[in-house]
Amino acid sequence: MKAPRRDTLKIISDLLGNMREPRRVTHLLYASNLSYTQLIKYIKIVKEMGLVTEQQKPFVSFTVTPDGEFFMQMVNKRQVIKLTSN
Repeated sequence: MKAPRRDTLKIISDLLGNMREPRRVTHLLYASNLSYTQLIKYIKIVKEMGLVTEQQKPFVSFTVTPDGEFFMQMVNKRQVIKLTSN
């Protein structure tokens, strides 16, 4: 049986969850189960929304911001409401 497809909010929330600690693109690629092209697209989206910051030292990495934490909480609440209403 196939796993249900993730919507954009779930993908972004999962990606932010992987960025709670500074993570390199390679780690995010494996952890998020996205292609490189998709990952770069979503990283660009979350950076523009101010949900993550990019760090250059000691290596290029991405870390979730407080706004990103709040976004993840709201998506998780949405998921709980969706499950309880079914």
